[in-house]
Amino acid sequence: MVRAKMGALALTALMGLGAAGSMKVFAENDVQNVSAINFAKQEMVAATTDNSDGVMSYRDKESGKSFVSEDNGVTWVPEEDYENSHLVINYEWWTYDEYKAWREQEKKNLQEMADEHTMAENSEGSFEWTQEMTDRCLAEYEQTLEDIKNGLLVSKSVNGDDECMATFNLDWDGSTAD
Repeated sequence: MVRAKMGALALTALMGLGAAGSMKVFAENDVQNVSAINFAKQEMVAATTDNSDGVMSYRDKESGKSFVSEDNGVTWVPEEDYENSHLVINYEWWTYDEYKAWREQEKKNLQEMADEHTMAENSEGSFEWTQEMTDRCLAEYEQTLEDIKNGLLVSKSVNGDDECMATFNLDWDGSTAD
């Protein structure tokens, strides 16, 4: 599970659950009532920031198993069940040099399109590729290259779809890497 910074509210809510009595735990599709968990036997390994959607996890120190909650600690499932029920997204990240080389080729391609008044299509119909469009794209590419240089991760694709793009920065609040 990814380690993350924990907001004070998430910690307070989780600690309150341990003192509150019983909670529901899902294990192998069976719902069980379990008496209050002794939090001395747990190690918080990931949680969310105060403005999260409620996803958090803990690792039981005795068993070494991790559990995940998507509802601010009301219910818990084994980490394996959580991972099996959620799509794993695979990213391929640009390196600075790769993106720079790609940008150089795109400069040539886009300029050629503008010079030849290439007709292009999108969901709204056909249009002529213009110099203004080329300039706007190249300015965006320059900014992206600078962002990559400054540590932003920019994906080449998301799950193999090169029409999708994702960005990630290790400095964003509440984020960490594996």
